[in-house]
Amino acid sequence: MKSLLAALVLAPAIASAAGGILRPDIVEWQLPNGLDVVYLGVHKAPIVSVQVWYHVGSKDEPKGQHGAAHMFEHMMFKGTRFVRPDQHARMVNSLGGKVDAFTREDVTAFVDTVPRASLDFVVRLEADRMRNLLIRKDMVDAQRDLVKEERRARVDSSPVARALERFRRIAYSAHPYSYLSSGAVEDLDRLRPSDLQRFYDTYYRPNNAVLVVVGDVAEADVRAAAQRWFGPLEKGPPPPRPSATAQEPEQKQLRKETVGSSQLGLVVCGYHIPAARSDDIFALQVLANIVSGGDSSRLIQRIVRKDQAGVYASGQTLLLEEPGLFVVYGVYVKAQMGARIEDAIEEELGRLGREPVGDSELIKARNQLSAGFIFGIESVDALGAQVGGSRLITGDARSWVGDYDKYQAVTAADVMRVAKKYLVPENLTVVVVPPGVPPAAPPGVPPAAPPAAPPAAPPGGGQK
Repeated sequence: MKSLLAALVLAPAIASAAGGILRPDIVEWQLPNGLDVVYLGVHKAPIVSVQVWYHVGSKDEPKGQHGAAHMFEHMMFKGTRFVRPDQHARMVNSLGGKVDAFTREDVTAFVDTVPRASLDFVVRLEADRMRNLLIRKDMVDAQRDLVKEERRARVDSSPVARALERFRRIAYSAHPYSYLSSGAVEDLDRLRPSDLQRFYDTYYRPNNAVLVVVGDVAEADVRAAAQRWFGPLEKGPPPPRPSATAQEPEQKQLRKETVGSSQLGLVVCGYHIPAARSDDIFALQVLANIVSGGDSSRLIQRIVRKDQAGVYASGQTLLLEEPGLFVVYGVYVKAQMGARIEDAIEEELGRLGREPVGDSELIKARNQLSAGFIFGIESVDALGAQVGGSRLITGDARSWVGDYDKYQAVTAADVMRVAKKYLVPENLTVVVVPPGVPPAAPPGVPPAAPPAAPPAAPPGGGQK
């Protein structure tokens, strides 16, 4: 009852907060060289977020070059014909601004958030590194080592991340989503400057990018800056899409594998779900929140509280340009508990397709998702991420605008329908990592960290 009352109190506050944000005046146009430009005026503070979203991520990497997209997240700060290494970030910081960059399966994005007077300057910086990056052997070697170190810290040292990586490789039998954006060490070691130059010349072109500008600037100034600095850049040929010839076939039977061992045991279960633009995504996100959204979720209550079979349970919904995954996992210590956790996960997910969820769970899940959505677009850079991610992941820069209402419209019948459709045995992949003595870590790998949920994608970055 307490959670229901909290949800009922929260709902009007969220709706009030949503009122002014969810009717944005988004303006779009395209330059002759194919660059898409999206502008959203937000005149609450004298700042602007200038973002360039490239339609290239880990799924676009050639075979044997996994990690190339992630390399560019770092290399793009390491010098052009006109800007010395590391000066891009230093100049933005000196203006009182900040920079950010990230790589996902479908996109690589670069963000400059600065005072509004610096609009033209940062647009110029972004246009410069779109085509003038200097790819040098010493720079490639240094950034390769940095990307490998990031992988060691985020994947190799985390039993949860390692298990999820193996899960992806098994769940996707053909599609390049089988590789994480962190790349593969053996491929990173093979990458040569010539490989990266080819990748850069293929994907870092105006016709494969979206310039997003959100903040306290006029549309006319955005149009002028975009044309002045990006307009002269040469259009490239349509870039190849490896996933077009590697579509994932429909899964028709259970896939299960027991792999290695770890200090902590893990059971990872996941199901294929549609692409982020599907209307079913909203019901699936509500379902995911009910199952794995925090301490009151069904899996925590079942696995940790009731059965006392594990020490933690969580999940994530991978919302991607092409069909993604709904994944849940349980963490345990005693070897004999692995089968109990697997049974508990399958029973709890199966129950969603047989029994309608109650009003309390449904309202709480809808409001938590709605609140997270609203609170996630309070800043200009977060709004820019929604716009850019929506434009490339769903094909529509405005698709996120209706998300609040769509979360609130999900019914118990919708949750049951998507559970029956997607959470079926033949669509299930299971990876079990038994507890025990873990294999020796590679040199330089720190001790395993405590289990934690993997970081969520930023707003718009494949997640509505």
